[in-house]
Amino acid sequence: MCNISFIKNMFEMFVVILLYLTCIFARRFPEEDYAGGYFDSQYARTKTALEKLEHAPQWVPNWPDSAVKMGQVSGVALDTSGLLLVFHRATNSWDLNTFTDRNVYQGIGDPPIAEPTILVFNETGDLLDSWGQNLFYIPHGIIVDNKGNVWVTDVALHQVFKFTPDNRIKPAMVLGEKFIPGDDDEHFCKPSAVAVHSSGDFFVADGYCNTRIVKFAADGTKILQWGKRFGDGPFVLKVPHALALAEDRGELCAADREHGRLACFRADSGAFSVAFRHWLVGPRLFSLAYAPVHGGRLYIVNGPALGGGVPVRGYAIDYTSGKLIQTFAPDDGFSNPHDIAVTPDGSALYVAELNPPRVVRFWSEPAASATRVAGDARVAAVPSVAAVASSNVTHVTATATAIDEGAWWGAWSGARGGAAGGALAALGAALLLALCRARSRGKHAREPLLS
Repeated sequence: MCNISFIKNMFEMFVVILLYLTCIFARRFPEEDYAGGYFDSQYARTKTALEKLEHAPQWVPNWPDSAVKMGQVSGVALDTSGLLLVFHRATNSWDLNTFTDRNVYQGIGDPPIAEPTILVFNETGDLLDSWGQNLFYIPHGIIVDNKGNVWVTDVALHQVFKFTPDNRIKPAMVLGEKFIPGDDDEHFCKPSAVAVHSSGDFFVADGYCNTRIVKFAADGTKILQWGKRFGDGPFVLKVPHALALAEDRGELCAADREHGRLACFRADSGAFSVAFRHWLVGPRLFSLAYAPVHGGRLYIVNGPALGGGVPVRGYAIDYTSGKLIQTFAPDDGFSNPHDIAVTPDGSALYVAELNPPRVVRFWSEPAASATRVAGDARVAAVPSVAAVASSNVTHVTATATAIDEGAWWGAWSGARGGAAGGALAALGAALLLALCRARSRGKHAREPLLS
């Protein structure tokens, strides 16, 4: 008799392989070029919806300087002077062999990345500075606060770092224990992002394993946390992958990646506020950024979905109405966007891509208006929120009913994609059956959600 946990583990591994092959085979959708491969009704629906949106901001080709070489670009952030900081992995990468079954980094004995992992560009794409060498292993998130401090996360180290403007070599603050994953007050497990309030309080998306958001005081003292992996309600998160503060609204928004939604919470208490979701975005939402223009704009990027189905693009959402109002992508299309940053006036957008490793710039007139919409993406809910004190930390829990996840659809692009999907499914089933017969014990599940 095959062990049930082993079946679960092998199924998760098969899903990871299928996602990887989807990234290889799925068609990218350049601007105004949508070839066949959808069912006719799906293709028509997508094309019509995209035509209703303003195609803005505009792609800026040949940016940055092509002489600058980068590895997987995991994060982008703007400082107070408008310079762009790019966080990349140089010669390192994240794949199925990077971590053990228990989320421990496999390269603990290796030295950190020797090349500078943080690159600083001006708006014309010139490289002005670089630093971050001999510090990191698998870079992930980056943000710059209003005092010029740079905050980063490293998923291999399971740590969060703060660097002051006058010292880019030794961090002023380090949270988490080096290489040790955990879910208590002293540990993280693959933290994905940081957001910093003007008051000095900051938030960490403890994203890949713990699926929680943790709020800290400026000195690193934990204040509260929220989020859970299982159950019902708006606090169920599946990889909170990126964070953005809308301070003028008092809210913190998270890209709930594997739920394909944008979830916003009260920054002071963690109480759930509102969620945004749209079928055109699809089942995976990788990152978001906020600009306080026109009453508030949220900028998002989705990513390749299991089986394809929706175009990989960026979108702008009106915060008040919850409607999609703009869409953007480079002429050669996105493949695997991972992070996004926007200037406060909304005039410049930057998107980081893992593969191919690059940064894409978009530009529009400052605070340009947009009026065309493609349906309401906003899903409001007011859950019953209770604050429970435990170990001097306030944890936020919810008793709300689940938000409708919405239908999502997809098909491999073209006949080759459909045939490949069927063949992969059959191959996966056969492999699972063979391995199941060969083994009677399962292993602890390897975290299947990469990048």
